[in-house]
Amino acid sequence: MLNLNLEQLLGAIEYLYKALEILKSVLKEIEAGAVRGMAVSEQLAEAWYKVNCCRLYIEGDLNLEELNTEAMGLIYDAKCLMDSLIGWKKGMTLHGKFSMTTSICSASRNITLALCELEDWLSKLTNET
Repeated sequence: MLNLNLEQLLGAIEYLYKALEILKSVLKEIEAGAVRGMAVSEQLAEAWYKVNCCRLYIEGDLNLEELNTEAMGLIYDAKCLMDSLIGWKKGMTLHGKFSMTTSICSASRNITLALCELEDWLSKLTNET
């Protein structure tokens, strides 16, 4: 367990919940087929940023660092694909939709695993006080 105080731990958890909320919203939009390209790209950038903010808190834990870094890469992959489809003026292709949803779902799983670990730490920290 990292040596985080309660405020830092809550901050890290909050960042991941915000990222997860954004990813769920983007996934819902992509699956519905009503994609607003630039808005989705910006939302993915914001989700990446939130995970990175959490990562700054938990740098000393290799497992959490790995989960967050991989999630950031998957979010970035989805964003790049969206940006490419916009740039090529292709619209949402079937392969693009599949690739983006796969990346977003995988990133969400990593974030959920990291959240479970952080919430377990929070439980232990609050039980100690």
